[in-house]
Amino acid sequence: MPFKFHGGVHPNYMKAPDVPVTVIAPPPQVVLPMMQHIGAPCKPLVAVGDYVKMGQKIADNPAPVSAPIHATVSGKVIAIEPRPHPLGDMIPAIVIENDFQDTPCTDLAPLTPEQMKDPEAILDRIREAGIVGHGGAMFPTAFKIRGGLGKVDTLIINGAECEPYLNGDHLTMKNHPEELLKGIELARIASGLDKAYYGIEKNKQDAIDLLNSLHPENYGIEIVPEEVKYPQGGEKMQVKAVTGREVKPGGIPSGVGCNVVSTRTAYAIYQACYEGKPVIERIVTVAGSALKAPVNALTRVGTPFEYLAEQCGGFVVEPKKIVLGGPMMGLIATNLEAPNIKGTAGILFFTDKEDRSVENPTCIHCGKCLTVCPMKLEPLYMYKYYQKRDFENMQKYHILDCFECGSCAFNCPARMPLTHAFKTAKLMFQAKAAKEKAAAEAKAAKEAQK
Repeated sequence: MPFKFHGGVHPNYMKAPDVPVTVIAPPPQVVLPMMQHIGAPCKPLVAVGDYVKMGQKIADNPAPVSAPIHATVSGKVIAIEPRPHPLGDMIPAIVIENDFQDTPCTDLAPLTPEQMKDPEAILDRIREAGIVGHGGAMFPTAFKIRGGLGKVDTLIINGAECEPYLNGDHLTMKNHPEELLKGIELARIASGLDKAYYGIEKNKQDAIDLLNSLHPENYGIEIVPEEVKYPQGGEKMQVKAVTGREVKPGGIPSGVGCNVVSTRTAYAIYQACYEGKPVIERIVTVAGSALKAPVNALTRVGTPFEYLAEQCGGFVVEPKKIVLGGPMMGLIATNLEAPNIKGTAGILFFTDKEDRSVENPTCIHCGKCLTVCPMKLEPLYMYKYYQKRDFENMQKYHILDCFECGSCAFNCPARMPLTHAFKTAKLMFQAKAAKEKAAAEAKAAKEAQK
């Protein structure tokens, strides 16, 4: 029986997993940013004018926390220059002019049966295939698994997909159940463990039944049906739901002996090892009331958002807000010329009717934000000290341990911009730390000159 975590909310999930996957034709040009993961950005391995094949490694960095990038179409490299990034910055990117041939690169051959039993061979392949966390965090998967060796006794596959609208994981379970189980098995072997747990919310009962019918125990996997509650898909919530262990503020899952891997990441491991296929595509849920109809789109990485919107049928009305990811934790899109990247699970086009903001919101001290915070934080006081720019008390109330799930803002009757404030507070702490570091370095340099 799964354990329960503190807090959480029940938004309207607005799911459409019965909408079949639509394969989106790749665009005339793909834009592949050198930053598609947490860690060191990649450096180009190709030059302008080079011809590249689909699946060819075109960028890499030998740093431990990094993951290579592969061409998602075949064609000619026409630019290596800063381009708009989904996170809002201008990031160096490789631009490939699509020749529409999809000429495959065969550098990554499928692993042999012997290699699929070898943890080191699996980890090497995960790294070479450029696999990162597909749930949004984009942490390099090979580094994550290696970092847990000897410390982690429990591998959890995250099948909650608790964000409203998003369907990619659910569809992967329904359309590729056997392949998914094989991918989880490979992640389990790479982790040096005899068993893995697959936590899936009960609103995906069809997928739970399908996976159980394929005897997951033969792959060393146990399916764990979970209560439907947002943010069940948070790593710390998954650890609590599956094991009962609690990751304290400031901690990470490996600190309590757990590693969490997303559903789509496990499927990417299958593709890399069984098919020799690097990360070049993913399902992107394209939805929202501004659209004519929701689409679950199998999309090449590097596809500009404006092209994706056009291919999915366009708008009923002009959207007021565009969100990358889900509505609870997603980012506001600032430039539709930016491309989808490995961690892009959805793009949502909203009209006025989804806008919950009000002018001059005022806290009424009802305490409802406290009751739903899964980290047991106190958003009321965090926001108060954020407004005062009181860094000491913001730290005292653990503002840096907020993982921005949005439960507090969702439950706030005064519609306070709590999540936005906490995101901003973290940026303020980063700026403060950088300023203090620069001042310390300048002081040390000045003293060295004496």
